[in-house]
Amino acid sequence: MQSNQTDAGNIKLSEEAIANISAIAAKSVDGVVDIDSGTVGTLAEALGIKLTRGIKVDMTNTTVSIDINLVLSFGCDITETGCAVQEKIREAVENMTGLIVGKINININSVRYKK
Repeated sequence: MQSNQTDAGNIKLSEEAIANISAIAAKSVDGVVDIDSGTVGTLAEALGIKLTRGIKVDMTNTTVSIDINLVLSFGCDITETGCAVQEKIREAVENMTGLIVGKINININSVRYKK
């Protein structure tokens, strides 16, 4: 958890918050159908265990690295879409948190028709 001290008190930023920012940014890119939580994520959700679906965040001091599992739309350019997701996530996380985004690893787990 990232913590900043201000005159008014502390501001704490969790890995889950970074994962949520990343998910919203990724889903805003044309060609992204969903975030893929995989079998473990689906089972955990069914059991009521709270996981940030399909996104792993590692924070060290002021740097963050993100792994995200995606489902893309059939027919999209996978490389172009993946690069667009990386740019959107980097922009959103850096602008909203002030953290430096190191790596953003995109894993394409599936492709399906976008409804």
